[in-house]
Amino acid sequence: MKQGKSAQIKKMRHVQSKQKLTARKAMPAFNYDEFAGFLRARYFLTHHNKYAPETFEVASFFLDDVIATMVQQHFTQFTSNERATINLNETMQAALVNSDDRDWRYFVLLVPVLFDMQQFLVKESQVNDRFVAQTTNFDVNFWRMIMRTVMAINFFKWQGKDVSEMMKTSNAIDTLQFKFLSENDDDDDFNMAVIAETFRGLEPKMKPLKVSEAFLKSNETLTAEELQAEEAYAEKRLAQFKENSVKGVVSENVINLLHAFHVGIAQEYHLTHEQWDANVLNDFVQQHLMAYWTPQWSDLDGIGGEVKSYLKFLSQKKAITGLGKIVSGIIDLDHYIDVAAINSLLRQLNGSDLEKLA
Repeated sequence: MKQGKSAQIKKMRHVQSKQKLTARKAMPAFNYDEFAGFLRARYFLTHHNKYAPETFEVASFFLDDVIATMVQQHFTQFTSNERATINLNETMQAALVNSDDRDWRYFVLLVPVLFDMQQFLVKESQVNDRFVAQTTNFDVNFWRMIMRTVMAINFFKWQGKDVSEMMKTSNAIDTLQFKFLSENDDDDDFNMAVIAETFRGLEPKMKPLKVSEAFLKSNETLTAEELQAEEAYAEKRLAQFKENSVKGVVSENVINLLHAFHVGIAQEYHLTHEQWDANVLNDFVQQHLMAYWTPQWSDLDGIGGEVKSYLKFLSQKKAITGLGKIVSGIIDLDHYIDVAAINSLLRQLNGSDLEKLA
């Protein structure tokens, strides 16, 4: 056999061997829920007992945002056979800027968890085929400055100001963030009194849920007996829902949330569960939910997603109809509930609470 032919055969075998190796290492189709769920579960196992409940819930919310931002910024890599390279400083800052629907206390409570979160993601990326995370030396004063700036931006956003235009024409944002600063000999601090006074009477602007203009409340009023029957039905079904779910997944916080839908919609809209639709659910969450549900600092992150799980359960029990149409009409309801719940709890923290946690 000629030498050239032999070399070609060797090269061909090498290419084939390399192709087989690549094929063996090819990752399965990317599933965001599985990817994010794994990281959230790992974070819960490693950090749940490390922080106070308030701090952990805020950290969990932010981790969700960071994971979503990672994937959004590197979608092509995550959905191909490439490994995404994540700059954590940039990704975290982008996630913070997009968190403009959170109470200002959210950003104060995040500072103590940022270093650990970066270390967690770097460590996880070392054994994860999907991404590798990179970061620089952690500077707490840098991140406090970032938090002050985000709070200042949100202050103007919530008043309907054009922040992009403001950045071009004035120093108002930078001036305000400096007012939020309290310097000491070691690290910068937040001037809690100034921040609290600045945001007094001002609440985050949340993206409204879609409610059809044709939506009308029932003209009929449920009797006392019908209201009692709806509540009794709720207690029966919720007990079954909890029993049928994975042990420990459905918390009392979740049960209380779902119970509020039955009782609140019956009282406010004079409708029983058989008459629920997307308009009713969206309007109730925006207008009345917090009057019927008191969220707790426990199992809070992702709690809004339990509404869709419960609707599927009711559909299986033939208790509601048109599940597909309902679910397609409440796409953003879970996020709205999550944020509304944590904002309501954050607003209850006073200055001394924040000082201890931050």
